[in-house]
Amino acid sequence: MKRFLLLIAGVMMLGFVSSCKEEGPHKDDIVRFSAVINSAPTVPKATSSAQGTGVFEYNKTTMDLKYNITYQNITPTSVNIHSANPAWEAGPMVFPLSNMPAGNQVQGNVKLNVEQQTMLITGMLYVNIPTAENIYGEIRGQILPEESND
Repeated sequence: MKRFLLLIAGVMMLGFVSSCKEEGPHKDDIVRFSAVINSAPTVPKATSSAQGTGVFEYNKTTMDLKYNITYQNITPTSVNIHSANPAWEAGPMVFPLSNMPAGNQVQGNVKLNVEQQTMLITGMLYVNIPTAENIYGEIRGQILPEESND
């Protein structure tokens, strides 16, 4: 009787496992990321009322990262993407997005290599916006995957 129950349980488990479909954001070609940009995570520490947001779309097939970064209450000298490991440290610039940006928005597209793709997916990239007063960055925001609504 024990063997029969184990056999039935095994068949049921096999049915459950085989009915599972692989779904989720890792299956989509386009992966969305966002960044909340403010002075809280800056290194070295800056205090500012400036803030911003970043919206990113990464195409895994073409390895293109589209970005749209907006900010307010700040006069930046540039807008850049940096990498850091661990993520809360300061790190080197990976992409200069705009030198002497005009207005309050920077948008465009950059092509990533495999190493940069890994840094993006693992949360090691951040937006850094320096000013004349805070040359290492007045506001900063980690680029993180958006939550899936699936």
